[in-house]
Amino acid sequence: MDVKALNARLESEMENLSRSPNLEKVLEPGFVDKRLYAMYLCETYHYTLHNARNQALVATRRDTTSIQYMKYCLNHALEEAGHEMMALHDLKSLGFDVTVDTLPKPLVSTETLIAYLYHISEHFSPVARLGYSYWAERSYEFIQPLLSMLSDGLGVPKKAMTFFNEHSEIDAKHAEEVEEAIKRFVKTPEDWDAVTEVMVGSLILTTRMMDQVFDEFCKLKEGKPTRYPFIK
Repeated sequence: MDVKALNARLESEMENLSRSPNLEKVLEPGFVDKRLYAMYLCETYHYTLHNARNQALVATRRDTTSIQYMKYCLNHALEEAGHEMMALHDLKSLGFDVTVDTLPKPLVSTETLIAYLYHISEHFSPVARLGYSYWAERSYEFIQPLLSMLSDGLGVPKKAMTFFNEHSEIDAKHAEEVEEAIKRFVKTPEDWDAVTEVMVGSLILTTRMMDQVFDEFCKLKEGKPTRYPFIK
């Protein structure tokens, strides 16, 4: 296997996800509003809070024997540290009076994603987490229709899209670095299998999180209580 094959698998998985009934509803004119975006930002804060930490965890493992790979993990973790605050900033820019202390607890699906990333960072092949980084750092290639909907369709102001807008610039550089790291450090068939498994597994779990956010938004539209009491 190689990066070309990994990318082909990613594109196949993204194509499957694009046929989600929930995504069709999200893109349907008039169905969603800024409140769905606000709910997603809450979950974005929670999982992003842990990304630098589980990335750094890989570097602390005794079986991470490559000093170069250790440095890559620590440098990447350093650059990711604090990015969750952009999600909180965007939430406030939408007009919601919320702080780190008053954010609701993460959804079960978000907790599952977070736990999975810690688990694979500690127990899978040391290079396995590159599978998550590979698609996450390239996700902006696939979600442009959603970003356009936020800015053009829902009128979300630019000041409330710093997580996406600033991340797109940061992650363009990171995507290149991740691909280079995969070429450099993923050597054996077992390594490739681990990277592929984590790429697909983390993408599925992220999709489940987004589906649960969508369910919460549907509750709100129906006048039912949601996980986010400050979002009316």
